Amino acid sequence: MAETLEIPEANDPFSKQVAITIALLAVVLAVIENKGDNAKTDAILRTSEAANRWGYYQSKSIKQDLYETELEILSHLRPAEPESGTVDPESVYRRRALSESMEKAAASVVRHGSEKGDIKKEAEQFEAAAAAHGRINGRCDQGALVLQIAVVICSVAILSRWRLFWCIGLGLGAAGTLVGISAFAL
Repeated sequence: MAETLEIPEANDPFSKQVAITIALLAVVLAVIENKGDNAKTDAILRTSEAANRWGYYQSKSIKQDLYETELEILSHLRPAEPESGTVDPESVYRRRALSESMEKAAASVVRHGSEKGDIKKEAEQFEAAAAAHGRINGRCDQGALVLQIAVVICSVAILSRWRLFWCIGLGLGAAGTLVGISAFAL
């Protein structure tokens, strides 16, 4: 049976310092990636809600167009005016029914037109919120990338024992942290 190799412990102070640095960078990286993931999820939800609102807006537009078409057709169906002195009850009934239908269609045109304005505002608000969450996610992605590079460079510092790599890793870690934290201000 083959012997298992033991993982060496960090005995020298430099290796311990770099290991602690890597652990701290990993914690900051996890927080920033979590913020980015939450922002990405929120952006997707807001985009979906905006798409739903735009679909609703389109349905209102279609209904408005249908009522406008109905109104136009009804305006062409007006019965001829009766000759003076004669009153045809059927013609009076048709005119009244036609007028009522035209009034309903006109009211529906106005109603759907005013509802479209509110729906459009909501859709634009959801689009703006999705864009804002997208910017947060982008900033978190940038910070996370720099932090990941910092972790790799700090790991190389342990292997190579070059303090310069550790300093570069610390600098990149600080930069990545600042970029990631700036996402919280967006």
